[in-house]
Amino acid sequence: MPRLIRARRGFSIAELLITLGILSVIGLIVSRLMLGQQRFYQRTSEQVEMRRELRSAMSLVPADLRSISSSGGDLTNFGDSFVQFRAVIGASIICNKVSGTQMDIPPLDMARNTLTSWYTQPVAGDTLWVFNDSLSRGAEDDEWKGLRITSVSQSATLCPLSPYLDAVLDAAKIRYRITVSANMGDSVKAGSAIRFTRSTRYFLDDEESGSWYLNREEYRGGSWSEPVAVSGPYAPPVSGTGGLRFAFFDSLGYPVTSVAQSRNVSRIDLLLRAKGDNSSGTFGTSSTQNTDSLAFRIALRNRQ
Repeated sequence: MPRLIRARRGFSIAELLITLGILSVIGLIVSRLMLGQQRFYQRTSEQVEMRRELRSAMSLVPADLRSISSSGGDLTNFGDSFVQFRAVIGASIICNKVSGTQMDIPPLDMARNTLTSWYTQPVAGDTLWVFNDSLSRGAEDDEWKGLRITSVSQSATLCPLSPYLDAVLDAAKIRYRITVSANMGDSVKAGSAIRFTRSTRYFLDDEESGSWYLNREEYRGGSWSEPVAVSGPYAPPVSGTGGLRFAFFDSLGYPVTSVAQSRNVSRIDLLLRAKGDNSSGTFGTSSTQNTDSLAFRIALRNRQ
C-alpha cells in the first residue's frame, strides 16, 4: 500500500516579519551594549592614564620646588600659570682652594664616602653657592654666597694631598676644577660646602593642536634648552581655570602676587587639571569629556 506523503508547511510572511523584527531589536540592544562597554573601557583606560600623568607631575614638581631657598632669591619669576626658579642640581665640598676664583672638588665615585653628587654635571652659566662661614665666632654673618660658573674642567691630579680622598683607592679618579666669575672671599676654605643650581621653569605648552602639556626647561650655556614635556595633556591655560595654576603665600598665609616679594614666599599651591579626549556616554547618547584634577601644597624647606 503506497505511503502517504504529508505536505510540509513553511513559515508565513507574517511569521518571518515578526522574527526579523525581534532579531533586529535583540541585535540593536546587543550592539549598543557592546559599544557602551567598549567606550566604558576606553574612558576607564583614559582615566587611569590621566591619573598616572598627574602622579608624574606630583612626584617631579614638588621635589624641585622644595629644594629651593626663596629667602635666598631662588624664586626668580612666577605667575598663576608658570614658575621660574633656581633648581638644585648637586652638592659637594671644596677639597682644594686654588685661588679666589678657582676651586677643586672631589670625584663622584669616591671609595670610602660620597662628597660630590649631582644628577647632571654643572656647566658654564650655572650658579654655584658656597657656604661662607665668615670670620666671626657666631652664625650671624654666615651666608650662602652665589657665584656664576664660567668653566668646569676635570683631571685625575687635582686635590693630590686632600684628607677627604683615599691616596690609593681614589688615585686615578676624575676630580673637577670650577672657575667662577667673582672672588669667593678669604673666609672660604677647603672643606666649605657648595651646592649647584640651574635656572629652571615649568609652564604649559601646546605640543599638539589643542593638547597642552606641562613642560620643563633649563637655562644652559646662555640660552633656554628645548622644553621637555613631562606630563599631560591638561586643560588650556586660562586665567583662574586653566590646566595649570600656581598660588604663592607667605608664612602667615597671605598671598604673594609680586615677584619683588618672592623672598617672602614660604608655600606654593599647585592645581593641575588633566583633560582627556571627547568620549561618548554609556550608550553613545551624550558627549562628555574625561577630566581629573589634583591639588597639593608645597612647603619650602630652605627658608634661611
